Amino acid sequence: MANGRLIRLYEDNTNDKQVRQIVEQLERGAVIIYPTDTFYALGCLLTSVKSIMRIKELKGKDNDMLSLICSDLSNVSDYARVDNQTFKLLKANTPAPVTFILNASGGVPNKFLERKKSVGIRVPDNAIARAIVECAGVPLVSSSLTSSENPESGDPSLLWDEYCDKVDIMIDGGEAAMRPSTVVDLTDGEAVITRQGDYVLREA
Repeated sequence: MANGRLIRLYEDNTNDKQVRQIVEQLERGAVIIYPTDTFYALGCLLTSVKSIMRIKELKGKDNDMLSLICSDLSNVSDYARVDNQTFKLLKANTPAPVTFILNASGGVPNKFLERKKSVGIRVPDNAIARAIVECAGVPLVSSSLTSSENPESGDPSLLWDEYCDKVDIMIDGGEAAMRPSTVVDLTDGEAVITRQGDYVLREA
């Protein structure tokens, strides 16, 4: 399944009909490229094991850098172990360009974890990404993507040129911010910042 289709969406008007069409393809196993609040990313539904493996193949040696994109925190406990204090911290810092590393719960497939016991959770500050996940009802498995020709460029046309025959859909949501997310490890109960991006963590 490849021979990609390019779709243009806007954050201030995400177009419900087009979002539904994208989700229908995701439900059939599509792998997409879509915008986030950091970089563009490869994505598929968490429920599609074959598509998760496709993303891992596309990412090669970087395939352990997968996270789950959620539209909000309403179902986060389905995928990660979250106590009250942790939930308050997540709520104070979403949506935002921040990835939380949490202990995984039983709702995360083994093919995603591959012997890991933790999972990265993101609620991006990008209306397109959140609209897709909200419509799908399950998280997107996600991995950041940059152009091999010009990895510092946020121009989506470069990714389209490179991946149009490798993915099923690319969503052009404009220039990417090209900033890494702040990564916060919460697996031991304390917030440990393992990567400081532009975003500064707020206290709960």
